Amino acid sequence: MKKMLIFISILVTMSAQATTISELFDALKKQPTSKLDQINEQMANTAIKKVESNYYPKVDLFASYTHYNSATNLLPLDPIAAGKLIGQGKALPFAQTIERYGIKVSIPVFVKELSALSKKAEYMTKGARLKKRLNFYKNEAVILGANSGLEYIYHLEQTLKATKKSIEKTKSDMQVAVDNGRMPGIAIDKIDEKLNQLEIAINNVNIKKVSLLSKIESLTGVTLKNFTPMSLISKVNTNNIFALKPLQQIINASQSDLKASKAKRYYPKIGANIFWSENYSSNAVNTDSSVHRGYGYYQLGFSLPLYDKTSDADIQLKQIALMKDKMKLEKTKTELKSEANSLNQELNLLKKSEKLTQENIVKKEDLLKFAKVATKEGRMSEEDYLRYEDGLMSAKSNYYQIKSQIWQNIAKLAVIYGNDLRSIVK
Repeated sequence: MKKMLIFISILVTMSAQATTISELFDALKKQPTSKLDQINEQMANTAIKKVESNYYPKVDLFASYTHYNSATNLLPLDPIAAGKLIGQGKALPFAQTIERYGIKVSIPVFVKELSALSKKAEYMTKGARLKKRLNFYKNEAVILGANSGLEYIYHLEQTLKATKKSIEKTKSDMQVAVDNGRMPGIAIDKIDEKLNQLEIAINNVNIKKVSLLSKIESLTGVTLKNFTPMSLISKVNTNNIFALKPLQQIINASQSDLKASKAKRYYPKIGANIFWSENYSSNAVNTDSSVHRGYGYYQLGFSLPLYDKTSDADIQLKQIALMKDKMKLEKTKTELKSEANSLNQELNLLKKSEKLTQENIVKKEDLLKFAKVATKEGRMSEEDYLRYEDGLMSAKSNYYQIKSQIWQNIAKLAVIYGNDLRSIVK
């Protein structure tokens, strides 16, 4: 009957909750934590476009109005035009006020480093996308861990309350014996002391409950009153260690960055430039007339650094950075493999402990029944009786703590192997 009442109480709690673990995971997507990762991915995508834009010409329009404190040559004036003016005995135009407008075009023809920089940006984008997924899986694991902690706390609180109620019933029976003179009054004092300890324990449990509820709300924006029920629907897929993939993309990006630095140092840059300027003066000081001159050119050229100590040092720094990234990957790989192996071993042991603890609870419930009878009949001291109450309470607490630890191990493995918990838990 007692088990039935507890089961009904749990069902009432579940129906009042009206929030599933899947809904909590969905709510996580809409929170600033997840949106921030989306912004980081957008920034990485924009970085690719920025690099690719270097392949396109740069076009600038310009215009100016300049007044000099003394007459100035109306530049630019091409040599042929200047020669004609001089040959005709005419003066070169000078003016104090000169207006100009025109266009400048710069066209990259061959820049070796751009292809490597494009690859770097692509790898950084892939890394940002993978990091976003990994962070989402980590936050899912935090939610599941907090929820499993709430479930443990709920059952622990119910166990403490049940123990308190059991002791209060025994106290009631003992009070009759004390009133009849068959038992000393100090026996009641010992029981009261234990009841006070239980009350303190219940209060401490509720403090932990508030902390876990707050953690879930901070990630999902959902305010819960208690744990949300969940069940396992599939095993964790352990095909590959997903948590290493963002680091691999960082290494790929570092390699491309090194290639770009070497290309910048050892390959020439070839580019083309186009320039055209229209130049006006309403009153040339030495001709007393308006002047309009057009001037322009196109150019194809290349540059090659022969000696650049700064670029050499930059290459060395990027070689060291690449080596550091590779070492970090190997270190993380070793740590994650060790952690995954440990979690799997713990999981097997925890499942075995879960079964043994269930059997232990049944035995301790039977022992407590005999202890209650013996205490009532005066064949057992209050201290011994309370030890049986503590034994059952401890066994139940261990059982629910083991269940919570099983959930947390599953969540950690899901993060390491890149499993979305929505496909594992419902």
